[in-house]
Amino acid sequence: MSKDKDRSLQSFSEKPFGELLQSIDSFFQDAFRQLQLQGPGFITTYQYETNDEYIIEAELPGVKKDQISLDCYHNFIKISVRSDEIVEEQDDRSQTIKKHSRFQRAERVVQLPFTVNESEIKASLNNGVLQIRIPNKRKRITID
Repeated sequence: MSKDKDRSLQSFSEKPFGELLQSIDSFFQDAFRQLQLQGPGFITTYQYETNDEYIIEAELPGVKKDQISLDCYHNFIKISVRSDEIVEEQDDRSQTIKKHSRFQRAERVVQLPFTVNESEIKASLNNGVLQIRIPNKRKRITID
């Protein structure tokens, strides 16, 4: 009877299926974590400021300039990327046509610490990094 009692007191990880269930659980936790951080529709951005400029950098590897659109509204900038790919393969021998379509869209809205005018924003795309430069309007208030 004491052997049965010892077995029932074993922790879950010591049971025969414990390690298997834990590995399955960690697999799904890691997969969902990756989807949240780097899934489709996610644009990684970095923001920093100098005395003169507020700078936003977005990682967009493999994206062309004509696939990007920037929208500005008050103190928000929306970065949108759209990729449309249609591939058509024609096989004369079997007289078939295969058509594959792929559409992807990603957006990121960045909140700025001040209101900005669209004409003041400068943007460039170099080596897969979109850089948005905005004149820094943040004013430091001195305390007497």
